[in-house]
Amino acid sequence: TGIATGSEAVTTGTLNLTLSPDVGAGFSNFTGKMAPGDTDNVYVNLNNTGTLASAAGMTLWVAGTPANALTNGTASGEGLTVIATQCSVAWTLAGVCSATTTPILASTQISAMNTSGTAVALSNVPSLAAATGQVAHVQVSLGLVGTEVSTNGVTPSPTIQGLSTTLAYTFTEQQRVGVATNL
Repeated sequence: TGIATGSEAVTTGTLNLTLSPDVGAGFSNFTGKMAPGDTDNVYVNLNNTGTLASAAGMTLWVAGTPANALTNGTASGEGLTVIATQCSVAWTLAGVCSATTTPILASTQISAMNTSGTAVALSNVPSLAAATGQVAHVQVSLGLVGTEVSTNGVTPSPTIQGLSTTLAYTFTEQQRVGVATNL
């Protein structure tokens, strides 16, 4: 009888994406009583804290609770919009990037990305595309688009006026493609 044995140690990796304030208070500092044309900027870090690289690219969806004309598109062409821009270094509290900026999301209405099924692809997120331990410094700009006219004190229906919602931002990265290792 002949017996041959072998052993192999296996360790699995982790894929972790964390969100933290870059400067300021992050998402907790949006202001109230927006008027059409207003923009509120927040600065966050997206951190790849796992041990696995992510695939190139990332998605974002933004849900509002309660859903209303600010987030669900019932007031056609009006509502909240999001723009995202990456800086190659940390942003200053004054909203200045002292290095290179890269647009990662053009102005997009929340109504077009308000579910996980309608998440939009973020482009040009190079710092998170390959290596672990990388940070993307991101400015998220929330804007309000509105062209409504109230007549004799009566708002149109549906309206974006006088509404409130709480926004939940979901950034998603995918694990890199599996690789074959020959030992």
